[in-house]
Amino acid sequence: MKIALIHYRAGLMDGVSLEMEKWKKTLQRMGYEVDIVAGNKNDVVDVLITSIGFENPKFRLINKNAFEKLEDFSIDELVSIIYEEADQIYNDLEDSLKNYDIIIPNNIWSLGAYLPNAIALTRFAEKHKNKLFIGHHHDFWWERKYFLNYQDERIKNILDYYCPPSLDNIKHVVINSLAEEALYAKKRLEAVVIPNVMDFENPPFISDDINLKIRDMYNISENSIVLLQATRITKRKAIELAIDLVNFMSKLSKNYKSKEMYNGRIFDGNIVLAFSGMCESESYKYKLLDKAFNYGIRTVNLYPNIEKGIWSFWNLYSIADAITYPSILEGWGNQLLEAIIVKKPVILFEYEVFEKDIKNSGLNFISLGNDYEIKDGFVIVKEEITKKAAKKLLEILFNKELYKKTTTRNYEIGKKLFGLDTLSELIRKLIGQ
Repeated sequence: MKIALIHYRAGLMDGVSLEMEKWKKTLQRMGYEVDIVAGNKNDVVDVLITSIGFENPKFRLINKNAFEKLEDFSIDELVSIIYEEADQIYNDLEDSLKNYDIIIPNNIWSLGAYLPNAIALTRFAEKHKNKLFIGHHHDFWWERKYFLNYQDERIKNILDYYCPPSLDNIKHVVINSLAEEALYAKKRLEAVVIPNVMDFENPPFISDDINLKIRDMYNISENSIVLLQATRITKRKAIELAIDLVNFMSKLSKNYKSKEMYNGRIFDGNIVLAFSGMCESESYKYKLLDKAFNYGIRTVNLYPNIEKGIWSFWNLYSIADAITYPSILEGWGNQLLEAIIVKKPVILFEYEVFEKDIKNSGLNFISLGNDYEIKDGFVIVKEEITKKAAKKLLEILFNKELYKKTTTRNYEIGKKLFGLDTLSELIRKLIGQ
C-alpha cells in the first residue's frame, strides 16, 4: 500500500516538516511504502510538485490580495485567479498522486495558506472516492490573525467550505484536544487527536566532545552555564521571558561561583543564553538583543552555522545545560520533546495546550506560570514566578543526582507516551488495519 504525505514544503526545521518525517519513518516501520510530496526541492522530498509550494509566484500574489489588501485585482478577478490556479494544481495532483492509496495532507486543508491547494485537493478527493484521505491539521486558519483578515466574504466562503472540507473519504487528525473541540464546534467534524512524537528508540547523538568544540568556537568557557533557546525567533515564543530568567539567575550566581555543577565542572559565574532557531522577525530579534544588553547578559546566535552546515540542529543541544521554552502559544510543542529526548531540564511557560494535554503526564519541569501580560511589546510574568524558576534551575544544575533523576524520569515518560510505538498504534486505529 502506498501513502503520500503532502505539505507546502518539507525537509526544513518547522514543526510540520519534522512531524512528516516522523510519520514517514513510523509508516515505513509498519510496512507501508511512503513518499513525502512537497513544493520545494529538498533531499527529503520524494515527489516534487512546484505548483503547491511557497515559491509558486501566484502564492504571494493571491495571499496578498486575499488577506492583506485587495489592490491588484477586483474581487471577481481574484476569485477567478484562485480557481484557475486550482485547476492547474488539480492537474498536477492527478499526474503525481494517482497511484497512492492513502493521501495525508498536512495543513493544506486547515491553515488555508494557499487556497488553490485546498480547492484542488478537495476536488481530487471528490473524484477518487476509493482513496483514503487523512487531513493532518496542525494549525487552523481561524487561529491566525493573518487569515482572519480576509478581504471579502467570498474569500471567507472558500475558507469555510474547503478548510477543511467534509467528505466521506476524509478522516481528520489534530494535534491537541483544544483543536479537536474547535473543529467540531466550527465544522461539526470529528477528529482523532495524535500528539507530536519523537523517536526515543534512536535519540540524537549529543556529546561532551561536541559541546566543547562548539563552546570553543564561540569563546564560551566549559565552566559557564549555557541555556539553549531552540525555537524560532518569533514573538509568540516569548523569548524575553528567557532573558528575564537569566537576569535573575545571574543575580544569584555569586552564591554558586566556584561550586561543582552537575557535570563535575566548577562554575565560573557566567551564564550565557544561546539561540539555535531561525529568525522570523528581525525587529523582534533586535528588541531581544537590546533587552539582554541592558541586563548585561551575553547571548550567542548559533543558527548561522546550521545554515552553513558546520553544525546540525541536534549538535547544538550538546552545548546546553538546560533548555528554555517560554512560548505562550503552541499547537503541541516539539521543543519540549527535544529537551526531553536529549535529557536536559526544561523551563517553560504553561501554554494552554501544555496545561490541557501534557501537564498531567507527570513530566518534571520548571514553570514560568500560566498567566502573562504584555508591556511595551514584551510578554511579562510575575517577578516572583521568574525568581522561583531561577532558584529551582540553579538547584538542579548544582545537584548531580537531582539533574539525572529529573531528566531520566522525563525521558521514560516521553518514551512511553510520545514515542513512535504510540504513533504506530494511533495510526493503526485510524487507518483501520
